[in-house]
Amino acid sequence: MPTEPGSLILTPEALPPAQIDRIKDARIVPMESGRGMAHGVFRPDGSFCPGSATLLSRNRLSIAPSPPDESQFKHLQGRHLYAGVGRHHFGHFLVEGLGRLWALDRHADEIDGILIVPKHNKDIEAVIHRRFLPFYSLLCEEKPLWLIDSPARVDELLLPSPGFGHGNWTIGTPEFRAFIRRRIAERITPDGPERVYVSRTRFKTPAHRMDQEEALERKMIKAGYVSFHPEHYTLEEQCQVYMSAREIVGADGSAFHLAPFALQPGTRVGLIQRRARQPAFDALVAQIRAFVDVELHTFHPLCAEAEAATDRDAAAPIDLAALLAALKSRNFL
Repeated sequence: MPTEPGSLILTPEALPPAQIDRIKDARIVPMESGRGMAHGVFRPDGSFCPGSATLLSRNRLSIAPSPPDESQFKHLQGRHLYAGVGRHHFGHFLVEGLGRLWALDRHADEIDGILIVPKHNKDIEAVIHRRFLPFYSLLCEEKPLWLIDSPARVDELLLPSPGFGHGNWTIGTPEFRAFIRRRIAERITPDGPERVYVSRTRFKTPAHRMDQEEALERKMIKAGYVSFHPEHYTLEEQCQVYMSAREIVGADGSAFHLAPFALQPGTRVGLIQRRARQPAFDALVAQIRAFVDVELHTFHPLCAEAEAATDRDAAAPIDLAALLAALKSRNFL
């Protein structure tokens, strides 16, 4: 049963059904400092719209901000779509910043722009222009993007329910899955090798890598895979490579949030767990399965001592011999 406009309450457990609230004379409050990452939308009567919250990592919903004094709001004319949070981090950009754009399938022709709330105290404008703007343009019909870094009042705001996010939200709604896959399929042409190994060996921070990956990478290249370092390519180029792949192998991470948007049905996917963060790995698995009908194989080579690690974000020690044997047994090597 469709949710009534204005009644949307978000929970980390499940995505809400698709809906779009129209709010006349809406107030948008930028992100405040603090772990709660308070930001969001207010109605003209001063009530907060809980549907404007963002699901953050570790199943946390952002909190409601303190409403500023009316004198602080700058007027932005026209009708705009609320896209949510803009982030520097690539993975967070994907899971926190794209999930409401599905509404463009219904309302692109009637909006004047798209509103993004940057993370507090972060100058995201340069990052957007350098890394994300072409991808936004591809998805957003080249609509103007407005960064809400000070309180804003708009004539009319379209507030879509989120269609994608962290944790249990990675499966996406049918509306978001259809939107993102169709836009990429229509506007990007496959260009790349058929066998792809998604490498993390060029990351400078050890925690971002995978244990013993250099040895694994050599084995994969010897077996005929092309080593691909996505951080050195535009998002469009990354999608081109994922679309062309018939076999793709790599460790869990942000690349496998983007890949399901572009992978072709029937592709063989080998996803390797590199961290002792089971919920994060499970969320990636769920996303891949929900977005595209691929032949997915998961590999869990973590050593026993990985479970005792205090830093769950760091690369955990792996049993390389066991991983190589498992890859061979499933015909990836």
